[in-house]
Amino acid sequence: MIKKINLKTFHKSLIIFATVLLILSTSSTTIAAATFTPSETAKVEQFQKQYAALDKMPFSLSNLYVTKPEFCRHFKEGVLVPNYLSTQLNYINYYRSLFDLNPVSDNSTANLKSQKTAAVLATLNANPLINQHGLPYEKRPKDITRATWKIAKSTSRTANLNFNAGNQSAGDVITDLLTDRYNLSGLDTGHRAWLLSTRLSSVGTGAAYGTNGYRYSVQKILNASDVFRSASQELVTYPSKGLFPLELVNDPQIAWSLYFSDQAITTTPDITITDNTTAQTYQATNVTNYQDAGYGNFQTIISYLPGATPLIAGHEYEVKVQGICQYKFKLFKQE
Repeated sequence: MIKKINLKTFHKSLIIFATVLLILSTSSTTIAAATFTPSETAKVEQFQKQYAALDKMPFSLSNLYVTKPEFCRHFKEGVLVPNYLSTQLNYINYYRSLFDLNPVSDNSTANLKSQKTAAVLATLNANPLINQHGLPYEKRPKDITRATWKIAKSTSRTANLNFNAGNQSAGDVITDLLTDRYNLSGLDTGHRAWLLSTRLSSVGTGAAYGTNGYRYSVQKILNASDVFRSASQELVTYPSKGLFPLELVNDPQIAWSLYFSDQAITTTPDITITDNTTAQTYQATNVTNYQDAGYGNFQTIISYLPGATPLIAGHEYEVKVQGICQYKFKLFKQE
């Protein structure tokens, strides 16, 4: 027997069905806005492939050295395994490629000075919670020659320093310096500025374990000759323009930054961040101008926090620096 159709029920079903279609249509539009174009997808896959190829092996006291340092009687700085040196350089150049910066090389003389400095810090079991640039609070142990001590004081003053009690990979050290989330002096992002310098030509690397379990990492980054080099680009932004890994901003302690190679900015600008995918705008906080710092041989350094901005892979963001510049970037997952 054929049942009669209740027209009232039928009309209600049509309305519900149309509403569901509208919701699905709206939802798919929002999702589509949070995806990547074919060219962006190709670039993301390229970055992901490069990142996947980087060595992630953790290092410890047992596998860091070819020759272990000697801290007693006849001081010797020791020799690092080649893989540690090459991996750090590969990470530096991968991160620089995110910002369209030229790759840098390592320097054997700088490597030796950095290793001597790391071994001196390890000998001292230097306090990792205070500024050790220039060894301002330390006294020369009798087992360290005056010449070596002079090298350590000078190199530590012109290097990025990283102290960690865990068995980090060589790349983790570089990631710490790039994100600068453990900067003892605050939000100046000085370690990052040196890594992303538009005048940087080469680096030196050293590392040594103290008896306190800390690995003292030294990265000689300030080269006298670099001061006179022409900047490869005028402005370096963090996050970078275009595509940027979510993993490098997904911690509230990670400051964002603007580095101007030759432009002197004396004001502290207002900065807003708009999520173009949701059309929501957020206010940057803790905006600070470090114009006189000189990190990375930049003329002006401005650092800030992104405030309440939700950070989501696939979303496009626009940063507006009042009266100075504005740019867009889109987040992707590096891993």
